[in-house]
Amino acid sequence: MLLALDTSTDWASVALFDGRDVLAEETWRAQRRHGDELFPAIERLLASTRSALSSVTRVAVATGPGSFTGLRVAIAAGQGIARGSGAALVGISTLDVLAYPHAPSKQRTCPLVPAGRDQYYAAFYQERNRKWQRRSPFIVASLAEICRQIGAHTLFVGEIDADAEGTLRDLLGPKALFASPASRMRRAGYLAELGWRELETRAQVKMGEIEPLYVRQPSIRVSFDQPFAPPPADERALGLPKRS
Repeated sequence: MLLALDTSTDWASVALFDGRDVLAEETWRAQRRHGDELFPAIERLLASTRSALSSVTRVAVATGPGSFTGLRVAIAAGQGIARGSGAALVGISTLDVLAYPHAPSKQRTCPLVPAGRDQYYAAFYQERNRKWQRRSPFIVASLAEICRQIGAHTLFVGEIDADAEGTLRDLLGPKALFASPASRMRRAGYLAELGWRELETRAQVKMGEIEPLYVRQPSIRVSFDQPFAPPPADERALGLPKRS
């Protein structure tokens, strides 16, 4: 059984996954209480499924980008559980988790996570040559800077409040598409699926190699309408086949 842990932002989520089904899941607004609320949430999941922590053989953690302190809560918890039980541990990008459920739409997708100071973490995911995967670097930028790189209809998901949605509509007009509030949320069930696939297709990484992904301010000179070839690890993280 796999335990998925995500404390990337004010929102937190945990899930239990058996390789086929999400057995239990909880998503809540933790704000800055991740450290106090994560383990009680794990205990509730185990109790609701009548499972013991010893039955967890795999752990997946969201690695960001996101909150500097929040990210470390899930990663440290995952490392502690894996160290104590010998469970396999894997890290998955928070933006990959947000984009993943929208792959069947084949719609170019941009997950957004607040980065503070009116900036957002973002990346672009798109199908090309029948492969739907990340097509840009991870960046941190203002909505205006992100939108200046967009020339096609784009589906926005993630933590988008009313003001951000209004700004995107003003900047992009009909090119800005939005998933419903429920479907744009980040859920640990998706993290669990990605984590399971990752562990099925690659050897377990060393525990110390799983660290928070902190995206620094770039010189925003990348066009997201141009092809971007992510490294093979990113393709595996999305459960996609390797490039030939």
